Amino acid sequence: MKLSLATFSIAGLAKAPGLKFLLFLQYWLYVLLLGNFIILSGACNPKTESVPGLERISVDLSEARTGKLSEFFEPSIEYIWLEDDSQEAQLNAGLQKILFYEDRIYTLDIFGCKCIHIFDKSGKFLSKIDAHGEGPGQYLDFDDFAVVDGELILLGVFPRKIMWFSLEGEFLRELFFQERVGPGIFSEFDQRFYLYTETRDPGDYFVKSFNKSLQDTSKHFPYHPERLYGNFSGRDFFQKSTENLYFGMAYLDTIYQVDKGNFVAKLVFDFGKYGQDLDEIKRLDAGMERVNFINNRAKLYFRGQYHVSEKQLHSFIVYEKKAYNLFFDRRSQQTHLIENLFTNDIDGGYEPYGIHYSLAPGQVGWRVPGRDLYKTLLEKKAHMEKAEFENWAKNKGRNFAKTALAARHSENPVLIVYTLK
Repeated sequence: MKLSLATFSIAGLAKAPGLKFLLFLQYWLYVLLLGNFIILSGACNPKTESVPGLERISVDLSEARTGKLSEFFEPSIEYIWLEDDSQEAQLNAGLQKILFYEDRIYTLDIFGCKCIHIFDKSGKFLSKIDAHGEGPGQYLDFDDFAVVDGELILLGVFPRKIMWFSLEGEFLRELFFQERVGPGIFSEFDQRFYLYTETRDPGDYFVKSFNKSLQDTSKHFPYHPERLYGNFSGRDFFQKSTENLYFGMAYLDTIYQVDKGNFVAKLVFDFGKYGQDLDEIKRLDAGMERVNFINNRAKLYFRGQYHVSEKQLHSFIVYEKKAYNLFFDRRSQQTHLIENLFTNDIDGGYEPYGIHYSLAPGQVGWRVPGRDLYKTLLEKKAHMEKAEFENWAKNKGRNFAKTALAARHSENPVLIVYTLK
């Protein structure tokens, strides 16, 4: 059984669809050049279970087609401009995570400002967590955050500690941690933390779980010295639906559902003749030979990024440089492969290549700089009769047009929010 998946985001896409796609491929080549890629052909916790009802995601690229947004998303799209009316509110091009929590939006930037910006749900800037330093209440690096009981917790912190902040960004307390832990998630389903830590230590595990008091440790997915590993954050490996917590690790072919502390195999990818032979990559030199293969000739394998609800799973796959959106209908057990742009038949506005962010259970999204969204609006205006455009902008495309006009001078992103069916 072979594997694959992935998602993406591109800031500042050009207007022309052809150029958009070239830039998209350029982006993925850049991403693939970051870090050393790994081979994980089955590392798992010995306690991992497989139960009847395992869902098989069969992939046949010959069945790829064009697709409409309405096939996979609810018939409404929300646009939120994260306003940059002050220097403090300006965001860098790279946002590693965007989280909706109650009436706030939290954005994570670990490469630029090493900070978290806080906006309200209308996009107004409120404050930010920017505590870079070596003293108490400060960090040199961190990789992720989670919200637990109305407090924001920084994870993957260096030096080794966990830090608590208020939802407004005020430092509360910290706890130094002997054991190295990385990014992860807090599960309200069983009141436990699940944290991923990239490791090279024999006898160590990739996933560690703790109760709310950071006690009662359990470990899953052991490191195997005979395998090749690379540098993955693991920030996207855990995903929540409204009812369950899931874990999917890069280069494994299986997504697990967490059930009472156990990782139960739930969805498995079968890429058939399109699947990448992982031993083929393993035999290549770890330098440019392997990078060139991955960038240009690699077939399908799981990339560890996905979005899931009780009704469907979404991911992104690449086969020899050609990209596809993958949707798996969990009710009918049918796989849908979408190539090129989605047709936006919901409001006729922006047409994305894919989905990058898990914003909240059931809500996913894409981000586009305000200036680029406005260019899309002008492009639509140029291709429509005046009366037709005005009617569309006042009715079906009202939210899109209103937001694009408001953000027309902004480099900050507009979040485009979709709800999975």
